Amino acid sequence: MKKVTLVAIALVCSVAFTDCAAKKPVKKVSEPVSEQKVDPMQAKIDSLKKVKELRELERAMELEDLNHQQAMSAAAAKGTEISIPCIESSFDDETYFRDLGIGKVAGNNKQSARLDAVNNAKAMIKARLGEFVQGVTSNYFNSYAGTKPSDDVQRKMENKLNGVVEKMLNDADKECEKSVVDIKGNFEYYYVVRIPKGDLKKQITEALTSDEKLNIDFNESQMQKFMDEKMEQMLEAKKKAGY
Repeated sequence: MKKVTLVAIALVCSVAFTDCAAKKPVKKVSEPVSEQKVDPMQAKIDSLKKVKELRELERAMELEDLNHQQAMSAAAAKGTEISIPCIESSFDDETYFRDLGIGKVAGNNKQSARLDAVNNAKAMIKARLGEFVQGVTSNYFNSYAGTKPSDDVQRKMENKLNGVVEKMLNDADKECEKSVVDIKGNFEYYYVVRIPKGDLKKQITEALTSDEKLNIDFNESQMQKFMDEKMEQMLEAKKKAGY
């Protein structure tokens, strides 16, 4: 009887132990998070939404541009004056040759717009001074009473004077400089360059008198006369053109 009781007690303890072990909290092992699957249909819908937003933005910009053009046209129809920066400072006078250059770039690259404006201003005044050099040398050589120098000498003189012009352009002064931003946020730059007429005549005379090959029978007073005449003609032409 005692042996049976001991066996029963052992069985009870065994069962109790098993139950306790079963009731102990089991530590969970974290499972790797699986990547979220992309729904192809949802991705397509999102893409279409972005395209729609871009098209709406383009339409808004086109409408803004159209409104601006209509406003400009309306202003012109009413005779409203549209001012151009630096335009009043770009006219020639008795003392200076002047020209206005404009630079426009998309975006906010102000330095690039300025460089374009400076280069355009110098290109325009260089073209006019090239006309000045050609007219002066042609008149000077056509004025010879005696044997006319060869065409080669005239070409050499033109090249010499064009070299003077190039040097003066490199050292040219600024008359006016302004920048504006249009309705789209793009930069517009306005730059006026000037060349002193007195300095131009002086440097041309010095260049010719210092060149032995070109200084043969060089008549300085005659050259001064033709330079003054050509400058006056160009000034009158620019006044008649309204700039």
